[in-house]
Amino acid sequence: MIRSDTRASASPDLDLLRHARAWLIGMEGVGLSGAARLLAARGYRVGGSDRQPGPRSDALKALGMAVDGTETAEALPEDVDLVVHSAAIPAGHPQLVAARQRGIERRTYAELLGALMVDRLAICVAGCHGKTTTSSLVTSCLIHAKRQPSFVVGGELRELGTGAQHGAGEHFVAESCEFDRSFHAHRPTVALVTNVDEDHLDYYRDLAEIQESFRVFAALVPPEGTLVVNDAFAALFQDDPRILATIETYGFDEAADWRCGEPEITADGRGMRFEVCGPGGIEGTLELPMLGRHNVLNGTGAAAALAAAGLSLTEIREGLAAFGGVGRRLEHVATRDVGGTRGVELIDDYGHHPAEIRAVVRALRRRFGDRRLVVVFQPHQASRTRCLMKDFAATLAEADEVWMPPIYFARDSEEERRAVTSEDLARHVTNEGGRALTLPDLPAVVEHGVEHLRDGDVLVTMGAGNVDEVARGLADRLR
Repeated sequence: MIRSDTRASASPDLDLLRHARAWLIGMEGVGLSGAARLLAARGYRVGGSDRQPGPRSDALKALGMAVDGTETAEALPEDVDLVVHSAAIPAGHPQLVAARQRGIERRTYAELLGALMVDRLAICVAGCHGKTTTSSLVTSCLIHAKRQPSFVVGGELRELGTGAQHGAGEHFVAESCEFDRSFHAHRPTVALVTNVDEDHLDYYRDLAEIQESFRVFAALVPPEGTLVVNDAFAALFQDDPRILATIETYGFDEAADWRCGEPEITADGRGMRFEVCGPGGIEGTLELPMLGRHNVLNGTGAAAALAAAGLSLTEIREGLAAFGGVGRRLEHVATRDVGGTRGVELIDDYGHHPAEIRAVVRALRRRFGDRRLVVVFQPHQASRTRCLMKDFAATLAEADEVWMPPIYFARDSEEERRAVTSEDLARHVTNEGGRALTLPDLPAVVEHGVEHLRDGDVLVTMGAGNVDEVARGLADRLR
């Protein structure tokens, strides 16, 4: 077992003990809203701003935190001594400018998260996809084992109604995002890498640069720590002299240190059961209340990280079986009767990368057999859509039908926005032998669904934007 005091010698750039009042810019974001909760639990007075405050801001207000929607320099309180901002906030933001002029310490969210990890046994989950599910599994197991972890994950754990919490225990669980090289500011004791694929190509030059960024992250794990890596990507790390931690691999391959067997669907049709064999003769049967071989991999990776962090296989088995799910990850929204014997299944998933979409489509195929599968896909970012166009098209063509609203723009330049549309992607899906239809907005997708869904259909909304409004809108309209 790795003790948290192995990180006690770390010297973070941000000394949290020097500050008393923090102001967070971009407070509606899942990361910063979670960080606000952790800072408040540590005794900080916390407030912040967001140009589009929403449910997370409302929840923070209910906890006594001020959230301002104007984002003006004048709204930055005089007694603030630490300003934290997300990677999406430009340097010219009025409150960042004001903080700089007033000599207030300014830090990114990633730097704050790294400081919160110091003196804790930090389990950092990285990867181009699968981070939220895997970090949520790790968190849930720690909670069920009564380890009282602190955590910040990218979704809402349904059993708790939150994605962040301060705990009295030694463990700290966090997603470590590769965008903007944010995860280089973290302090992992145990690091888990789910995959290393092409993504965030608005920031990285190519896959080689992404791979190098992950190696730099892996090198942050101390010699007494553990690096847990999906076996399919292990070669990227195994011969790098900068990486001093013990490397443990996981996967379906016989050579993996943590080997998972081929899964079976559980009797209720909503989960997977599989055998796992780990180092030192560890072996047993694990059950996960989630569908898909990709989630079996996520569960196995979580088990390996948890074992490195001191949990027994019994604690891991019980925690995985009790997992209550995480919002927008193969989330069952509703079953609606449209006149027939089977009804329409409405499901929502956050997947916005071709690999994630492929995994979800195949998981649903295995669960629902030959029922018509409709994917409502909202492309996320023009740059991602353009760079991964062929992969998106080939993957979406595996569905029976694809309905697409316009691209959800995030961090895209005007030039990028003009360069690609959902109609371009729909044409590529058709060229791959699929059936794709574009619609002008989310309400139009709901109306189309009301008119065209039939008994036995399975509809899944996918994307990192607000496409979940379609599944929930259909649940209301098809009552």
